[in-house]
Amino acid sequence: MRTCTPTTEGTGMNIDGTSPSEVLAATDTAFAITDERCRVRWVNPVMADLLELAPDQCDGRSLPALLAGAPEGPHTGLVLSIRAGEDQHRWLEVRCDPLNEGYLYRVMDVTRWRERAVDPAERDEWQKALIRMADEDPLTGLLNRRALTRELERHLAIGGHGALLLLDLDNFKDINDLRGHPAGDRVMCTLANVLRDRLDHGHVLGRLGGDEFAVVLPDTDETTAVRIADRLRNAVAAIPVTGGVGTTRITASAGVAGFRSGDDWQAVLANADLALYASKDGGRNRVTVYDQGHYADTALRVTVLDRLRNALANGGLELHGMPMVKLGSNRVIGHELLLRLEDGQEPRLGPGEFLPAAERSGLVLEIDRWVAGTAIDALVAHPYPGLRFNVNVSGRTLEDEDFGDFVLDRLAAAGVAPGRLGFEITETAAVTNLAAARSLAQQLRASGCRISLDDFGAGFGSFVHLKQLPITGLKIDGEFVRAIDYGSRDTVLVQGIVDIARGLGVSVVAEWVERATQVDALKRLGVRVAQGFHLGKPEPLRELLSRPHGTWMRTPRLMRDTDQELSENTP
Repeated sequence: MRTCTPTTEGTGMNIDGTSPSEVLAATDTAFAITDERCRVRWVNPVMADLLELAPDQCDGRSLPALLAGAPEGPHTGLVLSIRAGEDQHRWLEVRCDPLNEGYLYRVMDVTRWRERAVDPAERDEWQKALIRMADEDPLTGLLNRRALTRELERHLAIGGHGALLLLDLDNFKDINDLRGHPAGDRVMCTLANVLRDRLDHGHVLGRLGGDEFAVVLPDTDETTAVRIADRLRNAVAAIPVTGGVGTTRITASAGVAGFRSGDDWQAVLANADLALYASKDGGRNRVTVYDQGHYADTALRVTVLDRLRNALANGGLELHGMPMVKLGSNRVIGHELLLRLEDGQEPRLGPGEFLPAAERSGLVLEIDRWVAGTAIDALVAHPYPGLRFNVNVSGRTLEDEDFGDFVLDRLAAAGVAPGRLGFEITETAAVTNLAAARSLAQQLRASGCRISLDDFGAGFGSFVHLKQLPITGLKIDGEFVRAIDYGSRDTVLVQGIVDIARGLGVSVVAEWVERATQVDALKRLGVRVAQGFHLGKPEPLRELLSRPHGTWMRTPRLMRDTDQELSENTP
């Protein structure tokens, strides 16, 4: 351990600097000196005993992590309650003062003073309650975040190696939304018991918060940690959630990060979190081990989000209009508005590169409102009744309970007929957030807006969900259109979609139309409206609307097959 000579200006202590350890070893007060990040540079024996470590094991470790609740900067004094043994606790008074380029911590045991006012007959129960409050998650009885962090940091301090495992339920919000929060709490308690029963002695299980759990696996390599994670993940999948709307199966995603002596607990936790994020991003219900690529992916995502935030604030987002064409007359009956990032920075990012990051972060909530508001402003500026727009709604926005009111208030304030604005919800998002999708669709349709189910056929149980969603139109997934002119099985599927749509009284739009022969095949099947590069490429909305009044409804320039470029038919 490094030698450190403390100077204690303003603390009431006088140390000549020749041998601080000799002076402070004789006191019953615990002292520690840290750097500005609260990492230990020196402790006296009393502090080391308090932390249950040897003095050299404390070196470089986070004092607030080892002494959960200790302040992370200057504080005139606070009192902590900590566990001391299996069923005992201690009261500690902690003070933190600036010292050179770090801090001096002084900790005094004031247990006897605090307990004088307590009836001895009540003391045992009182101590047990304090222990629970200090270290336990109140819902599940597992270790809480600060207690689990302490265990991880202490294991790193003693030179141990192992792995940290994070486990997070997939779409747990649906359980709370569909069955209520009491049902969600019961699932949490059941899950805690299931996880506890499947871990070995020495494994430290805790709940970090919400539906996220963590396991410290001492002396465990990453390969073994993955096997443990799979065991836990399979156990979670076997838990039935019953009541309300039938039985639901839940799944969990996991992230694993190895650690060794010298690692920082915050870095270990961050690495495991990045691996967990990769599991979620990779399709969920899987285990991922951290590698450096996850950090690079996260750094790129953060950069993308910074660009999106700046674009929202400074006008770097643009809308492009893709025409929807009536196949019989080749007349444009509306435009789907597609989002583009035009912030002048390199590399240029397409929607497929920035929208997933925006959706995962929640920034897409602001973006969807910007898109809807910009579309409404354009309709106000160009009151021609034949000008109609469709805008896309993300899965996250379906959960925004105020989005419907936002749209309808803007339409009413602008005096725009709701029928001029349509909303497209992907089938996958609708199925994932069925109750939210139904609620939003009912609200908007009741006011006169059009509601389309986008990418229809891409998910499971498509026709089952049709009767639950108050839609006005279907957009056939482009995968069924891609080979429609080659006599493939897609012909039978598209015909079935068209027949069902007619029976339900809803419109049908085909996308990804890139050849004249696709148009002929779709017309034979009864599809009346389509969009795609063959029928018209997206163009900036400002250019579209700069044309003379009404000319945006004229037949677009059809592309020759030899004109085909890299497809951008996805929004």
